[in-house]
Amino acid sequence: MQKIRESELRYRRLFEAAQDGILIVNAETGMIDDVNPFLIQMLGYSREEFIQKRLWELGAFQDMGASKLAFEILQADTYIRYEDLPLKAKDGRLLQVEFVSNVYQVGSEKVVQCNIRDITERKEAQDALRAQALRDHLTGLFNRRYLEATLERELLRAAREQLTLGVIMLDVDDFKHFNDVYGHAAGDAILREVSRLLFEVVRGEDIPCRYGGDEIVVVLSGASLEVTHKRAELICNHVKQINIQFEGQNLEGIILSYGIAVFPKDGEEYSGIIRCADDALYLAKRKKRGNVE
Repeated sequence: MQKIRESELRYRRLFEAAQDGILIVNAETGMIDDVNPFLIQMLGYSREEFIQKRLWELGAFQDMGASKLAFEILQADTYIRYEDLPLKAKDGRLLQVEFVSNVYQVGSEKVVQCNIRDITERKEAQDALRAQALRDHLTGLFNRRYLEATLERELLRAAREQLTLGVIMLDVDDFKHFNDVYGHAAGDAILREVSRLLFEVVRGEDIPCRYGGDEIVVVLSGASLEVTHKRAELICNHVKQINIQFEGQNLEGIILSYGIAVFPKDGEEYSGIIRCADDALYLAKRKKRGNVE
């Protein structure tokens, strides 16, 4: 008996001091029998709000699929793990948690022990790294890899839903001149300023990407030829007002040219519509600087 009491005391100390949330649930009824202090602090519910409620009755678990049916699945399996589960704290905060449950026998009763680890910060860090991998580090625009994947997907959606889609390809006229005269840092400053302006001008659903060098591609989902042309002209008019100070000098004569193409008229696949926009850009540069073609 002494050993049993000592074992129970050790378990209680571990239970109380654990840095993960722990719930003890009656495997037959789904009623919460016990909750540790860490989970109370994590979710903001009092001990009284936990105890003698069924798992799926507690607000934090109502949106995770912990319905009666889900609990029956939990009862049937001795081990269940959710690696990325959203739980809502009492104050409305959404937490991302790792949820692990084990079913075991305690005397004549079966219990479910649920271990709940807050992985919100880890998930946010992973999402930030993932977002960085999709962005061009200099301009903040999406990178070419993202353009290729997204444009392919948007073209398939446009074909399926019988929509149009516009593509604008633009670059800085005589960009090499700025690099040769002022240095590559000046060229970088121009690209950053043009990109900043693009973020102000494009619609929320538009996708601005750095294609390579000084070339930028903007994908306009659902845009007709007329809308795509107007959007390119709007960008053109804003860029004319650009004023970049670099190392005490005013970088003058920054002009962009624009080529546009529209699905399905100018291409039905990624390579075709990009090639058409590139050809239009080349034509614009030959005709007149700062032109939309």
